[in-house]
Amino acid sequence: MLTTGVKSLDELLGGGIASEVLTQVYGSFATGKTTLALQVGLLSGGKVAYIDTEGGFSPERLAQMASAWGLDPDETLHRFILFTPSDFKEQRRTIGSLKRIIDKTFSLIVVDSITAHYRVEEQRRNLTAELGKQLQVLLWLARKNRIPVIVINQVHFDSRAERLKPVAEHTLGYRCKDILRLDKLNTPGLRVAILERHRFKPEGGIVYFRITEKGIEDALETGEVKKEDNITPF
Repeated sequence: MLTTGVKSLDELLGGGIASEVLTQVYGSFATGKTTLALQVGLLSGGKVAYIDTEGGFSPERLAQMASAWGLDPDETLHRFILFTPSDFKEQRRTIGSLKRIIDKTFSLIVVDSITAHYRVEEQRRNLTAELGKQLQVLLWLARKNRIPVIVINQVHFDSRAERLKPVAEHTLGYRCKDILRLDKLNTPGLRVAILERHRFKPEGGIVYFRITEKGIEDALETGEVKKEDNITPF
């Protein structure tokens, strides 16, 4: 199990990001999904296989966070093994190649995001089955190597439900045992993490946080938000 670096978020998740399962982190743009994944990786101490499908990985941001945590930026950057598949087919090959790459020196796998290419190409052909196969490979890797896997997901507006929902909700929901939703709040700069599913923790738990130079920090600890405040997601 890996720490998120935020005590309250670790408690929400039953101790942190669990090994041998897929943890789905989803939310709209700029809610802190990538920052959370980077923070878990830099604090893990081991190598991180980071599959960046959206071009959101920033070495400068990672180095900034490492320095703020008192870690060596160069050493941290060398621990992140970056993959940048340009389409869904290449994403499939990249995830498959991890079977030959991942060993005991790796502490985490991140796919950021799992549905970016799928979302672009799904209109041309049915890729749902292939997405399920990729998730199955990731689950196999998590179990075989006893490490956590974070799959970041995008959202879309469901006109029937009249709300934002995760892309490929059922396909990911079937294989992801822990699901964390990140939202912006009506208070500028603040975010909220909502536990939507967990193997043994009750659903609906929340943690308020802010994105800082250090990464993600608990907003309650800084006094920016009180537990009794009535703050709702957008």
